[in-house]
Amino acid sequence: MSDEFYNRMATMAARLIKKFGAIGSLKRTTGASIDPVTGVVVGGTTTTYTPYTLLQKFADDMIDGTRILASDRLIILDDTIEPLTTDTITISSQDWNIMSVGESNPAGVAIVYFVQARK
Repeated sequence: MSDEFYNRMATMAARLIKKFGAIGSLKRTTGASIDPVTGVVVGGTTTTYTPYTLLQKFADDMIDGTRILASDRLIILDDTIEPLTTDTITISSQDWNIMSVGESNPAGVAIVYFVQARK
């Protein structure tokens, strides 16, 4: 019963994010290694996902200048894919690095993901 309820909530959240947000491009590279001499990532396979996103500023009282900077953004993603801190996300031609990921996940059903993003 609760899974059905939370699945409906995830569907509704995705509809609202789609209506009021923008489609993003989340890129995930797997199987890559870092050249120890140059520091450049070599090899690997990049997969692109296209979740719907909402891009917001953090509330002033959350910005501490260390953990969260004034230039950081809060990105809310639908449940298409769980973002990782090793992923990058592009929204409206702006590339963002993922600093941290949180989620709304009652009863083990992911509804939305909250990403702290930084350029």
